[in-house]
Amino acid sequence: MTTELAKTLPKTLPGAICAQWKKCGKPVCKCARGDLHGPYWYRFWREDGRLRKAYVRQTDVPAVRAACTEERQTKRMLGLMRALAREDWSRLASLLSEVAHA
Repeated sequence: MTTELAKTLPKTLPGAICAQWKKCGKPVCKCARGDLHGPYWYRFWREDGRLRKAYVRQTDVPAVRAACTEERQTKRMLGLMRALAREDWSRLASLLSEVAHA
């Protein structure tokens, strides 16, 4: 069974998925003795220099985690492509200067 969120998730998402354990604040609850509630899943990412956090349903965790992983892999590949392009331009510039001075 897929939820509405899973149907509308983009292919890539910035950030990472992390589990958190919470206290509810009730004085007689088990969490007041240290047995916290959870795990509750959240996606953390940076936006405009600020750390952002969004709750992720348990059923959506695999899809959101995959989208975050895809985003990281895409950024890594773009970085490698930029580095290779810089190297290519550097080689081309040196070849052109050799031809011009020959």
